[in-house]
Amino acid sequence: MDLNIAICEDEWTEYQALRHLLDECGQKAEPDYFGEGSALLNSFYPGKYDLILLDIYMEGMGGVDTVANIRRMDMDVPVAFITTSLEHALEGYQFHVIRYLVKPLKKADVQELLNTADKLKKNLPALTVRLEGQEHVLPFRQIRYVEQNNHTLFYHLTGGRQINVRGRLDELERSVPCPPFFRCHKSFLVNLSHVHSFNKDLNVFDMSEGGVVYVRRQSSREAAEAFRSFIFAQMREDQP
Repeated sequence: MDLNIAICEDEWTEYQALRHLLDECGQKAEPDYFGEGSALLNSFYPGKYDLILLDIYMEGMGGVDTVANIRRMDMDVPVAFITTSLEHALEGYQFHVIRYLVKPLKKADVQELLNTADKLKKNLPALTVRLEGQEHVLPFRQIRYVEQNNHTLFYHLTGGRQINVRGRLDELERSVPCPPFFRCHKSFLVNLSHVHSFNKDLNVFDMSEGGVVYVRRQSSREAAEAFRSFIFAQMREDQP
């Protein structure tokens, strides 16, 4: 099993115990370790992790505040609480926490969590691109926007990453769900999940990780409405 995992836990001995259980469960990749929530948030971007394990009670920013901030950036990444009680079960429901691991941690519980995260990763909606003879799977949630220049597609991904492949935006548009994707310009396809706001004065989408995506002038009203409708739909989905 090869998952990108973050562990946020202020007790080093507790982290070591969890790390040992991950090894026993066959987790191959080394998890990223953070001693409190703000350190994790400073490093986090959507699509970086397949699973985040958060201790609820930590010095500094605790687990509840941390997951609240994570959900402002990424509604999909699986998050599990590490806890000594189920006192914060309501907050967990609100922020879509998928599991509670109660200390002392048990191998069976960790294994079940890893299996769930692995299944969620494999079932992520994604597209496959070919680069230098190899296929690369790009989950939709990691694609911020795509730009075409001549016959090259520039995939701008979360975390400042970029992949360039041969292709045409017309063909790509037919292979992705709309929404969240929206063709806002002959040269740009934007993922509305990563739009921060629509700037009607400059006629651009301001993106959540910085930068802008251009909107053709004649589509200004349509772009603003598409973004507004997408946000309202997300708000309805988030309501319990």
